[in-house]
Amino acid sequence: MDQVLQEATRTAPLELHQSGSPIVSEENVNEMIAIAARRWRSFERRSAKRSGDLGARTEDLAKGLRDHFEVQPHLVGQLMEDYRFLAGVLATEFSREI
Repeated sequence: MDQVLQEATRTAPLELHQSGSPIVSEENVNEMIAIAARRWRSFERRSAKRSGDLGARTEDLAKGLRDHFEVQPHLVGQLMEDYRFLAGVLATEFSREI
């Protein structure tokens, strides 16, 4: 990831944190970006049979973030919408890398 993209990718979740996101904090933003970038890059390898459109990749990213950061991912409830929103923001940034 180049420096400009890395800074933009870091700025987006921090802005969500400042807006009151319940899933992003200053303490976890670097880990969150690292997990998201790894998940984004491995999508095609892990999902050879699934569609690679932006919507499918974004949903996969949201689920990966949820699975990593939630102790009981199956009980996440409404927070899943926050993970989807964050994944959409990160997907926009990651898709610029390609």
